[in-house]
Amino acid sequence: MLRTLDIQNVALIDRLSIDFSKNLNVLSGETGAGKSIIIDALSFVLGIRANKGLIKQGTDFMKVVAVFTTPFVLEVQNLLAELDVEYEDEIIISRKLTKDGRGDLRINGNIVPLNVLKKLATFLVDIHGQHEHQKLLKNQYHIEIIDNFIKDKSVFKDYTDKFQLLKEYNRQITKLNGSSENQARMLDLISYQIKEIEDADLKLNEDEELSQKKFIMQNSEKIFEGLSDAYNCFDRNGGLIESAKSANISLNSISKYDESLYDLADRIESIKFEAMDIANIIKEKRSECDFDEYEFEAVDERLDKIKSLKKKYGATIEDIFSFLEEAKKQYDEIVNSADKLKKYLEEKSNLLNDMFLLAEKIHNIRVKIAVEFENRTNKELSELGMKSAKFKVFFRDIPSKTEFEKYLTSNGFDEIWFMFSANAGQDLKPLSEVISGGEASRFMLALKNILADTDNISLMVFDEIDTGISGEMGYKVACKLANISRSHQVISVSHLPQICAMADKNIFVKKQTVNDTTVVSVQDLDNDDTLEEIARLAGGESKNVVALEHAKNLKARCDTYKKSI
Repeated sequence: MLRTLDIQNVALIDRLSIDFSKNLNVLSGETGAGKSIIIDALSFVLGIRANKGLIKQGTDFMKVVAVFTTPFVLEVQNLLAELDVEYEDEIIISRKLTKDGRGDLRINGNIVPLNVLKKLATFLVDIHGQHEHQKLLKNQYHIEIIDNFIKDKSVFKDYTDKFQLLKEYNRQITKLNGSSENQARMLDLISYQIKEIEDADLKLNEDEELSQKKFIMQNSEKIFEGLSDAYNCFDRNGGLIESAKSANISLNSISKYDESLYDLADRIESIKFEAMDIANIIKEKRSECDFDEYEFEAVDERLDKIKSLKKKYGATIEDIFSFLEEAKKQYDEIVNSADKLKKYLEEKSNLLNDMFLLAEKIHNIRVKIAVEFENRTNKELSELGMKSAKFKVFFRDIPSKTEFEKYLTSNGFDEIWFMFSANAGQDLKPLSEVISGGEASRFMLALKNILADTDNISLMVFDEIDTGISGEMGYKVACKLANISRSHQVISVSHLPQICAMADKNIFVKKQTVNDTTVVSVQDLDNDDTLEEIARLAGGESKNVVALEHAKNLKARCDTYKKSI
């Protein structure tokens, strides 16, 4: 149970410490007095997403400390053991948030991550606020409610284990291309890609060489003319070769007079042979310019082919070769994986058969529990003044084995709808379509009253469960809260005199101005204060004799009821 809640710098609260009793605690006060701030503070220390806007104006941080006392359920004990958190008879949770967003979270002085706190909180407290009315209207929540009543969940464990195995099979099957048909299609595609690349018979740098050749062919006339002009400079009359021959003859004829001229003659002889060699090369290059249109088209088509392959398989010929290598590997892997795929598909088929049987078993358990839940809910609603109300749990039809996989989830194939009719003669319709705010409050209270017998949560918090309720119905709601508080600690924020009268401890929340600053404070009410608060909530003057007498009678009635349970 929650023994103490210490709040510092939260919204309008400067510093506040609240002690709670083990049974029914009721927070009352004027509208806007700050009761919801206390619930917000409790939510914050239990791991709800931090909101810096809650930090009191003019301060740099907010901090909330909650002290829970034994006994603790086994799940709490195991979680604390995993964290190596030592405890004797209490758990102290503290959470701090600064304006710059830094947080500090501790359990019995040990720093813990937020997800751990949230997990721990699920075993300690169940906070019911107005948002749970909306949750109640969502059918995905309905299956969770039914499952809460199932005590032996071993079949769920078996199913969950198989569900995880199924996910692994599907992962492997996807990795192996999904099915035999997919494999065959993939092999056809890869085979085509390999053949297309190999048939092209590409050579490294072939594209660059062909591009250069095409460029030359496109400019062949200019090249031919330039080469011809150059060749003529060597080979025509008076050209370089003939001039070198003449110079050589002239020098040789006078070398007998000056022997040093022999060297010059030899050098000119070398120039002549070099010129002849260059002329031959130019002549050959010129002959290469002689090509036909078909040769040009062949080069152009080859370049187009290479360009097409680059679009499909890589930016360069090296990339295309790399793609080819990987394609061959993938082809071999698929061929070799056929046996694996067949094995996985057979094992998956057998697994689905087992899962179908387990899911059917879970369905049958749920149907049985649903009948019990319907009966108990209708009884609770009747006791809460909804005598003509009718409630029923509808299940989706069981899918066939061939369709089963489409509907399966981590907890079976069921989908559940809560159907409701508030008045006699009206057809059952989905809860979300017909239930009003006041009916939703009573329905949720009925639900919590039923769940109180099955869950292990020590504290239940109801934030204005009395929405849309008044009169004798308020007394019946108060009785339900009293019932729950005999097996669970209950904290209720309420505006109803009946709930205030049923409380084992009354806490009055008030807002006042101190030194030009608005602050929220609390006061534990004694018997006389409680009677005055009941009178005020009933709409009378808190000091009025008639109103006080009515308050005494109401409290006496509630005290008598509490003794009877």
